[in-house]
Amino acid sequence: MNDRGPRGSRPWLGTALSTVAGATGLAGLAVRLSVRDALPATGTMFYATPWPVLASLLVLLAGGLRLRNRSPWTSPVAAIGLIVMVAWAINSHSNPPPTKLSDDTLSCLTWNTDHGQAGWDRLAQTIHGEPADIICLVEAGPTEPELDRFWQGRFPDHASSGLGSGMLVLVKNGTVHQARSGSLANTVRFRQFDICCRGHELVLILADVTSTPWISRQHALAQLHKLATTITNKPVLVTGDFNTPTDSAWFDRWRLSLTNAWEVAGSGFRPTWPLPLPLLDLDQAWGNRRVGFVDCHTAWSSHSDHQQLITRFAINPR
Repeated sequence: MNDRGPRGSRPWLGTALSTVAGATGLAGLAVRLSVRDALPATGTMFYATPWPVLASLLVLLAGGLRLRNRSPWTSPVAAIGLIVMVAWAINSHSNPPPTKLSDDTLSCLTWNTDHGQAGWDRLAQTIHGEPADIICLVEAGPTEPELDRFWQGRFPDHASSGLGSGMLVLVKNGTVHQARSGSLANTVRFRQFDICCRGHELVLILADVTSTPWISRQHALAQLHKLATTITNKPVLVTGDFNTPTDSAWFDRWRLSLTNAWEVAGSGFRPTWPLPLPLLDLDQAWGNRRVGFVDCHTAWSSHSDHQQLITRFAINPR
């Protein structure tokens, strides 16, 4: 009697693969469709299993079923995985009708430069390729006079905030003054600036949230939100590397008083990390009611593991 299973099957490997992929995918789907990252115990699973990962786990499950016993469920499960992947890609892409941009709008480039791994000269050249009124850099290097002089030398027509906490702001045709800086809940570093650009005044908050997946973002994002919303008499732009996707439970409260740039003016592909195959929209821009976003798109570069985020906005009257 032959108990080796169908020809071409590998029962042990197939069982292991289908069990791991199936259990992980089921747990990730349950978390994503229910509490998301609202509980400390579910945060890591939520961040680790975005939709494209869940789709890939379905394909792995199908492969495990095929290896185990050439199950008739192989093709349907693989097809569902591919459908989920395509649906995610479509939902992550926006193609709005062309909008005539006013000369009175401001542009902002936000970019995590990955500690200059590609070389500061290359990074500066890339930034020059995307002209912007306001340049916001995260992981832009240590607070050293030599590096400050580098940025000032590469952008002589920009006012510089100077490096601090690895963050830098450059403003063309304007001024920038730091109002405060610090750490919130030991999870997010921030710098707050008063900016005047082409006659427009606004408050800019540049943030860099920890990337550690098992640390809850709850208190840090709540405090950052409070910091932004207590400023009611000026336009407020909050941008940076949030290391938290916008479908996090902790952004639900943000949407009650702040607007996400991509959700009202996005074009192209939304995710910004990790390159070369971005899966998560970690780099974001939010504004209060005085900031009216008219465009938001990403720009690919091989010089960082993050895409650049470019937003354009108008300053709304009171």
